[in-house]
Amino acid sequence: MPQDIQRCRSIDILRGADMFFLCGGAALLFSLLQLVYGGSVPPALSAAFQHAAWGAGFTCWDLVMPLFIFICGCSMPFAFASYQAKGGDAWRWRTAWRILRRVVLLFVLGMVVQGHLLSFRASETSLFCNTLQAIAEGYLIAGVAMLFCRWRGMVFCCLLLLAGYWALLRFMPYGGHAGGAFEPHDNLAYFVDCTLQGPLQDGTPYTWILTALSFGALTLMGALAGSCIRRFAGLRAAGLLTAAGVLCLGAALLLEHDTPLIKHLFTTTMVLWAGGWCLLLLALFHLLFDRVPGAAALGFPLTVIGSNALLAYLLTNIPGLAGHSLWGSLATPLFGGFASCFAPSELVLNLCSFLALWLLLLLLYRKRVFLRV
Repeated sequence: MPQDIQRCRSIDILRGADMFFLCGGAALLFSLLQLVYGGSVPPALSAAFQHAAWGAGFTCWDLVMPLFIFICGCSMPFAFASYQAKGGDAWRWRTAWRILRRVVLLFVLGMVVQGHLLSFRASETSLFCNTLQAIAEGYLIAGVAMLFCRWRGMVFCCLLLLAGYWALLRFMPYGGHAGGAFEPHDNLAYFVDCTLQGPLQDGTPYTWILTALSFGALTLMGALAGSCIRRFAGLRAAGLLTAAGVLCLGAALLLEHDTPLIKHLFTTTMVLWAGGWCLLLLALFHLLFDRVPGAAALGFPLTVIGSNALLAYLLTNIPGLAGHSLWGSLATPLFGGFASCFAPSELVLNLCSFLALWLLLLLLYRKRVFLRV
C-alpha cells in the first residue's frame, strides 16, 4: 500500500537517528564508552567516532554526512507529490521557486555554521565549507531532475553524474598536471575549488564545486529510494532497496581497484559505498517502523529529532562562546556546576545537554512548530 503523500515514518526516524549523532548523541555515547572502559576506549571503537584519514577507509562517523544528504533526497518524492497536488498546472514553476529559495537559504546557513559569515570579516569568511551547502547542491541537481524526468530518467541522471565525476577526476588534466591524482592538495576537484574560490577557499582538502556532481548523485539515490517506498512499500520496497544497496556496495568494491575511496573528495567509489549502506539502512527502517505494528512508537524519540532536524543541527553547530556551539554556550553554564558534582562529569554534562535539547524539540513538536527552509 503506498505511503501517505506527506510523510513517511521510517524516513523521519532515520533522519532522527542521523541527527542524534550530529547533535550530541555521539559525544554522549563516547562518554559512556569511556566510563565502561575506565577512560581508555579501545582504538577500534574510538576510530568509529572519528573521520578516517585521507584514503584510509571509511568509518561509522564518515557515514553521517552522506546519510544526511541521502535522507534529504528520500523526502523529496513525498514533498514534490504534495507540491504537484496543490500547485495545479503551474506546479513546476512554483516548485522551481521553492528549490531556488531552499538552495540559497541552505547555502547561506552553511556559511553561518562553518564559514564565519557572522564575523563580518572577509579575511575569515569561507564560501564552501559545510554539509548544508552539499545538501543545497545535491537538492538543486536532484530537484531539476525530478521536475523533468520520470524514474528512468532519474536513474540515468544518477549514473551519468557518477560516471562523469569519475571520468573527470581520473582523466582530465589541470594546472599543468596530468589527470588521475588523488592527493589531499593535488587533484582536479581541489584545483577547481582553489581556482574559483580564491581566498574564500577554507584551507581544508574538502572539495565542493566539482564535487556537486557526487552530491547530486547521492541525493538522487535518496530520491529514487523514497519513490520506491512511496510506490511499493512493504516487503517489495525493502527487497528492492536491499538489492540496490548490495549492488552499490559490490560496485564500490570493484571500483576501488581503480579509484580510491576518499570522503574528502566524495569520489564515485565513496558515493557508491556510502549510498549502499544508506539504502540498506532505509530498507531496515522501512520494514521495522512502517510495517511492524506499534514499532513506530519505539522510534518516537528519534522522530522528535528528525522532524526538526535543521533547527537541531543549527543549534548544535553554529559557533557560540568559548569554543562551544550555540547550544553548548547555553548548556555548559546551566549544567556545568551540577555535572561537576559527579565523577564522570563530562558524561553528566553531555547527558543533561542532550536531554535539554530533546525536551525543547519535543515541546516544539507538540506545538507543531518546525523550522523549514
